[in-house]
Amino acid sequence: SNLDQSSRIRPSRTPRMNYNANYNTRGASPPLSYYFLPRQRLNTLLFVHSIASFAIGGVGYLNPGAAQLFFSMESDRERGVGRILTRLFCSLIFAQGIMIFRARQINDGEIKRAFILAYFVCFLFSTLSLIMEHLSNEGIVDGKFFGVTKIMAMMGLTVGYGWFVFFQPPLVYSLSGQHAYR
Repeated sequence: SNLDQSSRIRPSRTPRMNYNANYNTRGASPPLSYYFLPRQRLNTLLFVHSIASFAIGGVGYLNPGAAQLFFSMESDRERGVGRILTRLFCSLIFAQGIMIFRARQINDGEIKRAFILAYFVCFLFSTLSLIMEHLSNEGIVDGKFFGVTKIMAMMGLTVGYGWFVFFQPPLVYSLSGQHAYR
């Protein structure tokens, strides 16, 4: 008779769905608001940053002449130096994309917090360097659309990572991207 009672138990009417396990197999995707939930915000920032790093690193490495959109190069020698520096820098950006993409799966809060703090400092100093170079008006940093876009992107990354450094509780760093979606 106990077996009969246990077989009558119904599952909850609102089952917990694990996005990673159930949504992908059903072919559905979560609503956009899912990516901005407190437990997902950091993973969303890391994902967007990694995809941008893959794109910028790949394009810059394969087509180093694209650096002329951001920097003024007048002689053949400057273009040659710019080409090798662009390839070296873009290699690092692409590798950074791999690290960021994989860092989303880290469950150790201290390691993830170290990543976030390091990126905040990196983008803060990068932003300040670009702004100072832009304001010096020596003609090295292009002040047209792409030059200003580059500064705005660095400012956005600084603010994004700074928000997690200064305004998020330590609990956010130890949360995994593998949580129940309701």
